[in-house]
Amino acid sequence: MEEQKTTIRLLFVGSPLLDISGDCDDGVLCRFKLKEDDCVRAGPEHEPLFQRLFVSDVSRMAAGGSAQNAARVAKWTLGPRGEVAFAGCAGDDTFEAWMRENLQTEGVHPIYFRIPGEKTGVCACLLSPGGKRSMCTRHGAAAKFSVRHLHDPNFKTWLDKADCVSVVGYFLVHSPEAVAELAELCRPEQVFSLSLSAEYVCRSSSKALLRVLPRVDVLFGNEAEVKACAVVASGACHDVTVTEALQILRQLPRLPNCPPRIVVVTQGSKPLLLDDGSDDIKTLDVAKNVTVADGVGCGDALCGAFLTAYIRDGRDAESAAKEGIRAATRILQVHGCDTTAAGAVKD
Repeated sequence: MEEQKTTIRLLFVGSPLLDISGDCDDGVLCRFKLKEDDCVRAGPEHEPLFQRLFVSDVSRMAAGGSAQNAARVAKWTLGPRGEVAFAGCAGDDTFEAWMRENLQTEGVHPIYFRIPGEKTGVCACLLSPGGKRSMCTRHGAAAKFSVRHLHDPNFKTWLDKADCVSVVGYFLVHSPEAVAELAELCRPEQVFSLSLSAEYVCRSSSKALLRVLPRVDVLFGNEAEVKACAVVASGACHDVTVTEALQILRQLPRLPNCPPRIVVVTQGSKPLLLDDGSDDIKTLDVAKNVTVADGVGCGDALCGAFLTAYIRDGRDAESAAKEGIRAATRILQVHGCDTTAAGAVKD
């Protein structure tokens, strides 16, 4: 285990989305052709919905998207001891301005690349009186990150000084070359982290995933994602158990002189699994009997808090996992990935 660092710097790269949630009735769903318990990609007809929610006094908004959520939780966990930056693509509009201002308020440095002709990504969550929700998402500029952004002077400054660089699996779908080059640009002593994001990412972007995996120091995923990753990596023609998946991932190539890869597997309310390269896979209990407000952002919170603690506390994976569980448990008890509200939740 290394000594604790006095000042740490983390860089998160991902797709920034303005998260907006608000209450609605059947009339609103009908007007915008939405259904309860559904998730759709936005079309031009949904722009009035986004604007309506944006100006509403009762809407709840956050600078969201998986990587941006993780960055915000990382800074919340870190406090004044270091710096956190987030990089991604956005439009030149009011949504980008709102996210930029609020990200800065939370202490995270925004590196937004404005994409001409594209709108800022947004995810609207409509909550019906019965508690069901309808999601409507526009990726817009968020899906336009490219290799050229890696060589932007401001980005390179942060990349050069970062102790840890984290990227999400969604980037393997729309920006595979950027992820591959980002992994190559990271120095051996920098921790490079990847969150698998979704099971379909592993299957649809298998070549991009396998290309970058040798450089991944810390891999995050839920049970289904990790199993899908292992199946793709091994070429298996059948499903595998999570234990078998971890054994497969242990055997995958690593770059020379790199320590064993750390794999963090979330299983909902079941214990978290941690493979830190030691003899045994560790099982860490998660909190039970907590009041669940919303599961949104829990995995992001775990990632952000884990990486912060891992760098801060001398690369102690088990201690970092406990910090991640603690942060995720707090986020679970508030609506959305709201670090201010989560800060008031008692352990």
